[in-house]
Amino acid sequence: MDGYLKDIQDGLNDGDAEVVKNATEQALKMGMSADVIITTALIPMMEQIGKEFRNGNIFIPDVLMSSRAMHASLYVLKPLLVESNLKRKKGLIVIGTVAGDLHDIGKNMVSMTLQGDGYEVIDLGIDVPASSFIAAIQRYKPDILAMSALLTTTIGELKHVIQAIVNEGIRDRVKIVVGGGPVTQDYVDEIGANGFGKDVFGAIEIVNQLLGNKAGYFNV
Repeated sequence: MDGYLKDIQDGLNDGDAEVVKNATEQALKMGMSADVIITTALIPMMEQIGKEFRNGNIFIPDVLMSSRAMHASLYVLKPLLVESNLKRKKGLIVIGTVAGDLHDIGKNMVSMTLQGDGYEVIDLGIDVPASSFIAAIQRYKPDILAMSALLTTTIGELKHVIQAIVNEGIRDRVKIVVGGGPVTQDYVDEIGANGFGKDVFGAIEIVNQLLGNKAGYFNV
């Protein structure tokens, strides 16, 4: 079974969606659980790809190909994650990448893993303006608003969105969690967010803490 995990990682690295999809399906057929595939194959490799991108060793086209390959695996895994948690939803989370930022690898992995941990997640996608976050809060009444910003040029949008939420008079309706490479605890304190996750599991841990929930499917 370890061979399939390596195939998934190699496929992610090469941006080969077909290889990743097939290896994921084979791993499941061999009895491997969805959480093992995510935690031992998808997350480590995508984190490595993220580091390579930030260090300038690979470029946006490479990241987009890897992201497409990751989606192929998540497409196979999603029904299992959702089905395993239909009877124990722990809360509602709205998630999105802020305006000006087109990165979704980290956001997608947080979204999928939160679903695996028992949450209902509404994903607004990428390049989301403040007005759309506000509209989602008013429409869905989530327990958590989760926002990501990968770039130093877009991190300021986190502050802008929170201020817009304050101006709208709805800040007390939702807890806000932020994430992304440039985000630090000092910045979280500065913009008035409730917390942040340094990585996928950090995001789930802070969500569980804020909502008083125990760890679920992923045993964070």
